[in-house]
Amino acid sequence: MLAISALLALQACKKDNQQAPEEQPLKEIPQIPVQENQKAITGITVDNNGIVYTQINQELSYNKFITIDADGNGQNDFYFTSVLIYHDNQSHMYLLASPVSKAGGKLQLDTLQELVMNGMWAKPLDAGTNINSTAQPNCVWSSFMIKGVTLDVIDNSPQAKTFNGPWVGKADKYLAIQLRINGKIHNGWVRISHTAGEQRMVLTGYAYNATPVETIKAGQTLK
Repeated sequence: MLAISALLALQACKKDNQQAPEEQPLKEIPQIPVQENQKAITGITVDNNGIVYTQINQELSYNKFITIDADGNGQNDFYFTSVLIYHDNQSHMYLLASPVSKAGGKLQLDTLQELVMNGMWAKPLDAGTNINSTAQPNCVWSSFMIKGVTLDVIDNSPQAKTFNGPWVGKADKYLAIQLRINGKIHNGWVRISHTAGEQRMVLTGYAYNATPVETIKAGQTLK
């Protein structure tokens, strides 16, 4: 325990002045600051008659930081990061998503369980699920400073790890998002995959409906 505490303190001192793009993630709880990726996400973006889709291939894992400027206006809308927390006598590595607060975006979260770090499980949707102003059953559109957790890796020992969360071992599931563009809400999604036993997730694309308020289906890339 003493060695772990000393290591956490040393890493925190080294990175004390670093901040995530536009805001410090999870500032309210102890954590190891992420190794930030300041470079904007790049991918193939296509406007298919009103569905703006961007194809990417980005890894989210410990110290892998991802930001998304979904509408390409030069302002990040969401960030994905990792947080290491010790509680319940165990080390937890969380992967999570959060809107950049001043951008006004939202995530769809599961209300059935609150987590220790001002967060809830991000709701994984199947392809074809309608995304609009009405959240799925037992879900809510996120409010300020509530994070969407996608994976909890519990480190029981160097050889044994437990994986928790609704995204575990699932490929091509969709996180519902809402963007605020020129003061109006636009519905969208982020596609995320997890391979069982891996301490990482992969973001492979995101899209939004260019028409305010209009429904988009999870995975939809054509109008």
